Amino acid sequence: MDYPRTSTEGQVMGIIGIVLGILSLIVAFIPCVGIVAFFPGVLAIVFSIISIVQASNGNGKKGLGIAALVISIVSVVIAVVWIVVISGTAIFADEVFNKSGKYELFGKEFKDAFDKEIGDEIDRKSITDSLEKALRELEEDLDNLDSTTIEMSDKETARKVGTAAAKALKKAAEGLRESNAKSDSLKIKN
Repeated sequence: MDYPRTSTEGQVMGIIGIVLGILSLIVAFIPCVGIVAFFPGVLAIVFSIISIVQASNGNGKKGLGIAALVISIVSVVIAVVWIVVISGTAIFADEVFNKSGKYELFGKEFKDAFDKEIGDEIDRKSITDSLEKALRELEEDLDNLDSTTIEMSDKETARKVGTAAAKALKKAAEGLRESNAKSDSLKIKN
C-alpha cells in the first residue's frame, strides 16, 4: 500500500507567517501601540496564504499555514479595533477642544448676568470668607474620616461624607444669609 508522499512545501512561509502573526498578536494587545501590529499582521496574512497555496500545489501539510493565517487575522482585527478607538478618541477630543471656547463664553455671560442681577446687593468678601471657612471645615472632617474609614463599611463612609458636606453647605448658606441681611440693612439706611 502506497501512502501519498508529503513534502515540506510551504513550511518556510508558514513558519515566517506564524512568527509574524504571534509577534503582531503580542503587540496588538499593548494599549496605544497595538496599531503597529497592523503592518506585521498583514505581512503574516500574506505569508500564510502563500504557505497554504504552496502546500496545496506541492502536496505539503497546510496546518502551519492555516494556524498562521488565523493568528494573523486575529492580530489584524485587534489592531483595527485600536485604530478605531484611537481615531474616535482623537475626533472626540478635537470636538471638545473646538467647543471649549463656547464654555468660556458661557462662563463669561453667566458672570455678567450674575453681576447684573445681584450687583452690589451682596458682600462678596463675607461670602468668600464663609465659603472658605466651610470648605476648610469640610476638609478637616474628611481628613478625620480618612483615618477611620478602614474599619467602616461603604454605607457608613458615605453617610459620614454626606454629613460633612451638608455641614459645610449649611455654614456657607449661613454666611450667605448674613451677607444678605447686611445688604438689606444697608438698603434700608439708604
